[in-house]
Amino acid sequence: MSLLWFILIIGIAIFVHELGHYWAAKAQGVGVKTFALGFGPQLLAFRWRNTDWRLNLIPLGGYAEIEGMQELPGTAPHGYARLSIPGKLLVLVGGVVMNLLLAWVLLATVFATEGVPRGQVDNSRAIITQVTPGSLAERIGLRPGDVITAINGHRLTSVGEITRVRQKPGAYTFTVERGKQRLEVSFIWTGTPQERIGIGLAPYQEFVKLPFWQGLIEAPRLTLRLVPQFFSSLVRGVGGAISGNPSGDVAGPVGIAVATGEAARQGLGSLLTLAAGLNLSLAIFNLLPIPILDGGRIFFVLLGGFLGLFGRRIRPEQEAYVNYLGLAFLLFLFVLFTFNDIRRLMGG
Repeated sequence: MSLLWFILIIGIAIFVHELGHYWAAKAQGVGVKTFALGFGPQLLAFRWRNTDWRLNLIPLGGYAEIEGMQELPGTAPHGYARLSIPGKLLVLVGGVVMNLLLAWVLLATVFATEGVPRGQVDNSRAIITQVTPGSLAERIGLRPGDVITAINGHRLTSVGEITRVRQKPGAYTFTVERGKQRLEVSFIWTGTPQERIGIGLAPYQEFVKLPFWQGLIEAPRLTLRLVPQFFSSLVRGVGGAISGNPSGDVAGPVGIAVATGEAARQGLGSLLTLAAGLNLSLAIFNLLPIPILDGGRIFFVLLGGFLGLFGRRIRPEQEAYVNYLGLAFLLFLFVLFTFNDIRRLMGG
């Protein structure tokens, strides 16, 4: 089931991204030869509105083949190549814009159903963010959203007091708030290697539900605050992966699949939040000035416009060569992140 959620979330993010390119091109009268979701062997194909639509086996990418974007030496400019600089930029940012819009809608939905954090963080109360299936916490009836306020009658002063329970076997009673209920949950912790308490914890913070329209205003604000964090995490993740010291800030497909499974177990709110974060990450990553990505193509469009002021132009074969280098670099990162994901899962 986790794999299905992973394929669905990744597939929707990629589909929406490529749809942005497709619409931006068609709106300017530029044809799109092929719209493909996934790579590898073809599972489904049909032709609609002068475009070949394909669903392929490996759901880790996609592309919209826009007429004139791949210029061949000796051919006259046509389609995309005949667009003005603003027109080309519109096609290139179309995918990013669509991912941002989808992320904002998903976040607004989460704000309306789960709420948005308000007020100060309360370290004297710990909220359970996750309960591992089959763990001690599940067996004694703890649930995500429960708030632990005391251990053995003593009020908490920090979340760390709960984590230290793992290090000291014995009998414990958690005082728990569940909505308007106050519960006493007792258990015996043996501390054996085979046993796990199995809860994720965070300091308590009040959540306030927002109307959907207000969430649509709040989501872009949150996005602007998160963008610097995404960039710094990406730089740390790439640098750490290349140097052999993965930081965990960036996950490959295996890591994303694992995170999707965990989010699915926590509930729809966590799943929508992860999907929003994935769309935001996809948008930001595609804006990086790496050849073959949207950001790299934007750089070439702007560079071509600048050189045009001096009567010079970038030859198609030059851009194609640089794009091949960019593709090789992305494949290298893909293999590296996948290897690091597997190593983390195996405890390496």
